[in-house]
Amino acid sequence: MRTLGKLGLVVSWLIATALAWSLAFSLVVRENVGVLQDFWAPERLLAYGAFLVAPALTFAPLGRLVRVPFLEIEAIAGWSTSLFVWTFIDPERVRGPLAMLVVLLPLLVSVSSVFTLLSAAVELRLAARRAILPDPLRARRRGYVLGLFSVGCLLLHSLGALTAINVGLLALITLLVELLAMTWFAPVREIGDESSGSTRDRRRRNEYGRGAPRPR
Repeated sequence: MRTLGKLGLVVSWLIATALAWSLAFSLVVRENVGVLQDFWAPERLLAYGAFLVAPALTFAPLGRLVRVPFLEIEAIAGWSTSLFVWTFIDPERVRGPLAMLVVLLPLLVSVSSVFTLLSAAVELRLAARRAILPDPLRARRRGYVLGLFSVGCLLLHSLGALTAINVGLLALITLLVELLAMTWFAPVREIGDESSGSTRDRRRRNEYGRGAPRPR
């Protein structure tokens, strides 16, 4: 009976999520709600709600499932803002670095939230096999590195510079960022009192913004 209840919840969640995204897609593509100038038009208000509800239904349960803190919050903020910007902001008016930042930053957060979710799922799987605790920080780091690469490719495409050489250089830069992050945030083995035989792992203090550890 409990299994049937869980199955019913999963099916209900899938249906509600599909309906929310279908509504958002229909308003943006079919109804072309972006051409409406009245901020309080009923169609626009419905679109605002769909832009919030669709990512909330998607990432709220999945974020808890993969145990990444605040993943659902950043995913909802990133996806809702990206949908709003790409629907209601005229591309011809997006000029200058600040305007591009307004467009690309929410896109980076939304794309990275998907990669973070996938990376955290793999992290959980591997941690269960190795009987260790998963590392949500590593999953988020890899998610944003992959998101940065994806948004970089989109930016190159928009500039007409999406070539194999540029993509390769971008991939190399992304790999270097990942290697630097792995070094910077790597766990450091701290040796305790040898007489008591206590040892423990800690992360670099720089990860928490405390600067380099003081010499003893």
